[in-house]
This record gives sequence, structure tokens and C-alpha cells, in this order.
Amino acid sequence: MSRAAADADRFERRVRADLQRRRWLRVHSFLLGLLCFLACWAISAGLLRAGMTSLALRWSLALAGGYLVFLGLLWLWCRWLLSRGEVDGDWPLEGADALLPSRRGGGGVECGDSGLEAGDLAEGALEVAGAADEGALVAVPLLVVLGIAALIASGLSMAVFGLFGVEVLLGVAVEIAFAAAGGALAFRARREGWLLHATGRTWRPMLALIVVAALLGAVIDHWLPQAGSLPQAIRLLRG
Repeated sequence: MSRAAADADRFERRVRADLQRRRWLRVHSFLLGLLCFLACWAISAGLLRAGMTSLALRWSLALAGGYLVFLGLLWLWCRWLLSRGEVDGDWPLEGADALLPSRRGGGGVECGDSGLEAGDLAEGALEVAGAADEGALVAVPLLVVLGIAALIASGLSMAVFGLFGVEVLLGVAVEIAFAAAGGALAFRARREGWLLHATGRTWRPMLALIVVAALLGAVIDHWLPQAGSLPQAIRLLRG
């Protein structure tokens, strides 16, 4: 391993260890996810007020908009994590060079009305499954809902962890720390940057989440067109 690569690896490990020691990263990831959920809810509610009644389209657009909000919040959040040294003793963002090795030493949707809540969906689907003997026309959508419920219960958790996992937060923070190390031009030249790192780690789970939401919305739009949200659809199925 070259000297520059070894220094870059040492710097990254120091940044990660510092953040893990001083910050409750799981709490920060949860709060970041909560703010993104609120953004999705607001976008979905705005689209509904604008007259967009298709759940499939509304949920897809709300999640796409929420992803842009997520990227912006991720950048702001990681800069805040790195720059609060004056409050609790963390190293400041502007002083990131302090973590560079010395040359002398050799050294984690629901979206409100958009209704992406797997637990409620699974619960509602299981409760109405007993009514399947009322007719084939009822049994078919129930089977579809049960299938979607199983898909969300298994897939949504992976998507959420892929978006709001601690590793995503740490990875973006490391990229920002490298960019802030003013004297480390060689380091920065070898880094992909926070945006490429964030999108590279999260676009697949985000795409999977949008596909699941669009599929679920299309099923509800077809079988329960009078439902304007997932909670309304569950109430109709229960009835």
C-alpha cells in the first residue's frame, strides 16, 4: 500500500472512530429518517390537494421528492456532526487537518396519507383474510394484498436500513471530512465525493421502495378506487 493510501486509510479510521465515540449515530439516523418521512408526508398531502388521486403516482412522486430531501438533509446533518467541536469537544470541520497523520512520525414509509406502513398493512390484510369465503371477487384482491403485505414486511425493512443505516451516515461524514482537510489535496483527488458516495449506497434501496409503493398503489387504485390512502383502504377491507 502506498504512503498516500495508508494515510488516507488511517484518516478515515480516525474520523469513524471519533464519530462513533462521541455521537449516538443510531439516534441521528432515526431522526434523519423521521424528517424524511415528514417530508414525504408533506409532498403526498400537497399532491393530494392539487388533485392527484392516483395512489401509485402520488406515492412514487412523494418518495422521489423525499429522496432529494434526504440527500440534502444528509449533507447538512453530516456537516453538523463534524463541526460541533465548540459544544462537546468534537474536532471542528474546519480543523479536519488535525486528524491527518503526522509526516514526521512516520506513522436505518410510510408517508402520511401516502400510507407506507407495513405493520398496518399486514395487520389489516390478515384480519380480512377470514372473509375470503364471501366470494371469489373478494378473495382475489385479498390474496394480492396479502402478497404485497409480505413483500413490504420483508423488503421495506431492507430498504429503510439501506437508506438510513449508520454506515450511510458515517460514509458521507468521512467524505465531507476528506473534502474539509484543506492540506490533503492528494487525499481529495482519490475520493468520490459525498454525493456520489450517498447515491451509490442508497439509489438501489430507494428504487426498490418506489417500485413497491407504486405496485401497492396500483393494486389499491384498481380494487379500491374509493380509497384515498392506505389507512382508508384497510378500513374498507375490514368492513
